[in-house]
Amino acid sequence: MTLEELISNFSATAKLENAPATDGIWHFSADGNVFGVTQDDAGERVFLFGDILAPDPEKREALLKSAMEANYFHRGTGGATFALNPETGTLTLFESKPLEGLDEEKFYAFIERFVNALAVWNGIAVQAKGDSEAPAPEAAEPAVPEPFSIGSFMRV
Repeated sequence: MTLEELISNFSATAKLENAPATDGIWHFSADGNVFGVTQDDAGERVFLFGDILAPDPEKREALLKSAMEANYFHRGTGGATFALNPETGTLTLFESKPLEGLDEEKFYAFIERFVNALAVWNGIAVQAKGDSEAPAPEAAEPAVPEPFSIGSFMRV
């Protein structure tokens, strides 16, 4: 399957408008965790990525240290990797897989695992902000027991 077909099927299953990619990137939000889906220039790898909320400046180093420790053999990232966006300085979580062999079920599982990791790290970042009015998002199980149901998605 092509990435466009996987996205189209994903959008239909998640009951989203099947909007085209913007600059080669499809953007989604799952329970407030915004992530993008794109592919490399050769169309051989699929990339998922999402920014981690910025903590208070005085807690940034602690969050970065925690993220780098979690990167170690992917112990705390669910298989994804952290990087600093060189243009914005934002901590970004990303993961890639070969497009070949990704069917709908594997693609949805890939997204689900990634979004759960993104939600956990955004929850950690919210706690690092010390913002008592903003509860940390939880990496919850899907609310609807349908095949490939992985939370509340919306096109952003």
